[in-house]
Amino acid sequence: MPEPSKKKSPVSNKPSLLRRIFGEPVSEDTAKDWPELQRSWVGRQIERPDLERNVTSIKPFGIMDYWKNPNAYASTGPLGGIRLNRERIETEGQDLNDVLVHEMTHAKQGPMGFLKRMFNPGAVENEAINNEALRKVKRKDVELRTPKSVVK
Repeated sequence: MPEPSKKKSPVSNKPSLLRRIFGEPVSEDTAKDWPELQRSWVGRQIERPDLERNVTSIKPFGIMDYWKNPNAYASTGPLGGIRLNRERIETEGQDLNDVLVHEMTHAKQGPMGFLKRMFNPGAVENEAINNEALRKVKRKDVELRTPKSVVK
């Protein structure tokens, strides 16, 4: 019996070096504590493979994150780590998918994005806002129309 093909999905890009070192961005503990995040991450990987390869970790906010960014939905580190403010996202009804796409864009910008932010902060943020706003996936259910049945 031939061995199954080990080809990668055509949707998936080769992960970055940091991603290969750190492993999957959403840990088992995080996935267990926040299953919506795990589902959203899998969907964003399919939706935006060009952005997902640079994300090294996705975790809820820690104490330092609350101290540094108390009013943020999320923050991204220069090496692609995303931290999410779960309480704020859920209480304000923010779409987790939009937040992930926004932060994935910052992860793709990498360390150069942090340098650009010093000189032109609007350009860095505008790219992330545009990616978030121009998502191809609609936020509402598709209205299914049944075909008119032919009665004879």
